[in-house]
Amino acid sequence: MLDKVPSSEKLLQAAEDELIASDGQMEMSAVAQRAGLSVGLAYHHFGSKAGLIAAVVDRFYEPLRAISLGTAIPLELAWEAREQTRTEAMVDYYFDHPLAPLIAGRLAREPEVLDIERTHLEALLALGAKNIRQGQKQGVVDATLQPAVTVSLLMGGLRLALDQAVLAETRPPRTETKQQIWQFIRHALRLSDK
Repeated sequence: MLDKVPSSEKLLQAAEDELIASDGQMEMSAVAQRAGLSVGLAYHHFGSKAGLIAAVVDRFYEPLRAISLGTAIPLELAWEAREQTRTEAMVDYYFDHPLAPLIAGRLAREPEVLDIERTHLEALLALGAKNIRQGQKQGVVDATLQPAVTVSLLMGGLRLALDQAVLAETRPPRTETKQQIWQFIRHALRLSDK
């Protein structure tokens, strides 16, 4: 039976596994060996070690983009319920993904990681501002808030809170983290009690 997993996907998974196993360190030869492929193929697909790390980080953010920008959260939910569900899904993702502590910690200083995160954050900020305007039109979010400033404050706070949680020596309880983050967001948006 033929192996149907593309070599690029095998290399991505091997690189992720290697980063996790080696606390954020990675050599192309170790990745190729883990994937059962040649080092040349790794360079062919990703160009360099930095290119492979960037691809791993981008793959880490794919589900977060689906939560934040896509249809992972049901659109038929009322605005506040949808945003609370979105927030809780982001906490779950960071708490469950073994790469999250490395992206929040050791890998955070890598230029290729910073580039991927910047692209991801810019998309989140644009959509977040639009989403806040939608909440304002529905009368759920305080109409005096500036959407672009507000979403920047919220995303910065959310990201730092998640980073601190996954980097903590003793991780805070998931349920309490969700509640605390959601209460912060709820108060920052001055959500009405309708």
